[in-house]
Amino acid sequence: MTEKPNRTAEMADILHQASMLYMASNLPIDYGTGTKYTSVEVHMLKYIIDHPGKTVTELSREWDRTKPAISQMLKRMEQKGLISWTTEPGNNKKQLYHATEQGIQLHSAHTEYDRNAFGQTLDYLRETCSDEEIETCFHVLKEYTKARRRKHYQAK
Repeated sequence: MTEKPNRTAEMADILHQASMLYMASNLPIDYGTGTKYTSVEVHMLKYIIDHPGKTVTELSREWDRTKPAISQMLKRMEQKGLISWTTEPGNNKKQLYHATEQGIQLHSAHTEYDRNAFGQTLDYLRETCSDEEIETCFHVLKEYTKARRRKHYQAK
């Protein structure tokens, strides 16, 4: 079913507003370790922990960023002691990224921080939305992300 043009524009505006709020949250913060990190850094760290041994090329494709942008972020994270790399056996040019112990500690602190901060947001949502509505919203956002990626990659 195709949405009415005014409703479609309103929906796009709501997503844009949510996106802008999220992007504004990319200011460095202390997740409880005494050092400030951006949300992009901690979420990349989580991705590396969940998918150890990824290369710049793989991360670039999976995060939809250029290789230079990913390389810069990984270099900063390495300088901060969050990640390290090894080479692939038999291929000294291929760098495989892994979290360090410091990175794992930050990930743990960040997980707890998100649990508390996002928990407060969910409490606010529950003032006006049911748990079923909230679950539906996140299901739709997950599917929306898949659809946008599919559209984005078809255009390339």
